[in-house]
Amino acid sequence: MDHHFVGIPELTGVPRVAVVIDVMRAFTVAAWAFSRGVERIVLASTESEALALKESHPGWLALKDGAPAAGFDAVNSPGLLRSCDFAGRTLVQKTTAGTVGALAVADAPLVLCASFVVAGPTARFLRTKEPGPVTFVVTGEGGRADEDLACAEYIGRSIAEDDVEAAPYLHRARTSRAAADLTGGLRSGYHPDDVGLCLETDRFPFAMVARQEESLTVLRPVAEVCLPSADTPISL
Repeated sequence: MDHHFVGIPELTGVPRVAVVIDVMRAFTVAAWAFSRGVERIVLASTESEALALKESHPGWLALKDGAPAAGFDAVNSPGLLRSCDFAGRTLVQKTTAGTVGALAVADAPLVLCASFVVAGPTARFLRTKEPGPVTFVVTGEGGRADEDLACAEYIGRSIAEDDVEAAPYLHRARTSRAAADLTGGLRSGYHPDDVGLCLETDRFPFAMVARQEESLTVLRPVAEVCLPSADTPISL
């Protein structure tokens, strides 16, 4: 099946099915947030919008990439997030690449956000939908980030094939520019375990589906046991 792999600047029109990839780190962080009890993630287009949403909804939390900043409750790091207790909370997420890519295809009939930690469930979700060619949005480096492209290609193959060997794709991610930047401390809001946590294939048993809820783009987890219908989100 000929899937499409595009960067955010290359998007034209509205795809029928979009999978937005951000391995390091937005959609690894999103999966960790769900595992720590977050009920839903609202994707914001700017930091000011994220703070405004938090301000207007008591009890909501806000997360951004980069260094910690006033008003934000967390940063875009799985290593820093994994010890948090977010039970029942709504998290507003704004990042440089991942949330931008998801919002760019928010009008598509089916949008999933993914990274290696939910790659298998994402592929199996798509298999149940028999979606035809998928548009993979490679968010990093204008569509050239090898960790994102490797993850997209791995999911694309896994839609049609069982037992795809993950190791070659993980090697590309491990030796990517993003991994080197994180390991070298060139990105703010970093934990030493971040790269390793981003490369844990199928760490979590859910896919992440983004839908329009009123005027917001909302990401929710969908459990593997629910994948044939894909209608019932889970609260972990």
